[in-house]
Parts: sequence; structure tokens; C-alpha cells
Amino acid sequence: MEIVKDAKRQFGIDEVIWHSDPVTREELYQVVLFTAGEGVIQLDFDTYEIKSPTLLFISEYQLFTTLVGNNVKGKVIQFSNDFFCIKLNRTETFCDAVIFNLTKPPLVPLSDKESNKINFIIDQIQDELITPSIYKEEIITSQLKTLLLESAKIKLQKMGQHPVQKLSSVVADFQDLLEENYKREHQVQFYANHLFISPKGLNNATKRELGKTTSELIKEKIIIEAKRELYQGKKTIKEIAFELGFEDPAYFSRFFKKSTSKSPKAFLPLH
Repeated sequence: MEIVKDAKRQFGIDEVIWHSDPVTREELYQVVLFTAGEGVIQLDFDTYEIKSPTLLFISEYQLFTTLVGNNVKGKVIQFSNDFFCIKLNRTETFCDAVIFNLTKPPLVPLSDKESNKINFIIDQIQDELITPSIYKEEIITSQLKTLLLESAKIKLQKMGQHPVQKLSSVVADFQDLLEENYKREHQVQFYANHLFISPKGLNNATKRELGKTTSELIKEKIIIEAKRELYQGKKTIKEIAFELGFEDPAYFSRFFKKSTSKSPKAFLPLH
């Protein structure tokens, strides 16, 4: 069951089918509700243990693979940024600050009551998908907002935070700028200038709201993208270095090793 536009999948709901997959990197956001079983997954380069019931949030372009599983069941909701723009809806759902925030854990354990509530919302969306209506997309978008809001509320409660917390405009705008410019701009000053704030003020804001300084977030973004590219094995270390804004591949290798304690070659796939 899915909505398709221009031969590209925009929104869909599938049953969880657990089997050994190669690493995938989708241009989609995913919310996975595990209702039964247990397993181990790898998201980017961190390993997580699944114990049902639980929610898993996967951001677009993240590397994902299943490792081991036992009687795992559930549902996965996938949607593209074209179908539901996270940034445009942040004031209503603030999900980029909570559930699709790479600085926060992607897993949220659920009580049976919480699991039933999330599952009920998903069932409503599935019913709408098979119901003929000229308002189908608008209704599903509204239901998806409800799902994301409920998920964010549960996650914040599990983290001991107030359920209406959201990022300040400065930090949210910094995240957007970083996403657009990390391949070219590596200095805090660049981002501070564009946000009309001092580097110290920006550092204080990101540290307070995301738990990391601006410089740490910039380095983290570069390193995770470098790891993703290395792991896929489609480009050379030199090509990746240039793509990420390093004119000297040797400097990139030193930067990478200082941040990870491993050389870039360690993340290349074995052939």
C-alpha cells in the first residue's frame, strides 16, 4: 500500500519482514513499530538491540541493516521529504528536534498501551490508503502528523523531557545550514555569520539544546558522511575527501583518524 507520484514512492506502509539484507541507504524517513520478537540492527555505525514493543526512527540517507532477529514482527511507515517536509512542519511536529535528530537515540521502548495507541494510528492510515477519496493525501498527511506528534511525545517522556520542547530557531536554522553547506564550510564562523550570532552564542545554543558544540556537530556531520561513503565502496578515499571539502586527501585522512581512531581504509568494504 503506497502513494506514488512520478513513478517514485512517496508514502507507504509495510509489514516488517526480517531477513539478512545488505546495507541500505534510502531517500526516505522511516518509523518502525516492532510489536513482537527481538533482534539486533545497525544504524549507520552503531548497533542497537530491539526488544518489542519499541519504536525505531530512521532518517533519510542513514545506513541501515538487520543483523540477527527472532520472530520479529511489526510495521514500517516510509515517507519522502516531498510527501511530508520535516523542515516545513517543524513548528507543528518538531520531529526533526526529537525523533529524527541524529544526536538523540533512535529507539524508544514502549509500554503495551503506547504500542496499541501507535498501532491504532497506523491502522487508521492503512484504512485511508485503501479508501477511494479525492482527499486521500490531505487526510493521510494529517494522520502522519498525529503519528509523529504522538511518537515525539512518547520519546520525550521516556527521556524525562517536557513534551512541548522544540529547537530554537537559531539551532533549527543552523541544522539546515549545516545540511546544505557541510561539504564546503567547516568553520563555526561561517554558520554564526549567516545566523547573525557570535560563534560563542551559537556554541552555547547547540550545546544547550543538542548537547554538543557547533564545532563538534560540524565534525560529526563530516565524519558520518565520510563513513557512509567509505562503507558503500563506490568512491575512492581521494574522491570522498574532495567531495567533503578537503583539498588535501592526506589532511582528510589525519582528520578522520583523529576523530575515529581509525584510518579511512578501515571503513572500506572487504572484497
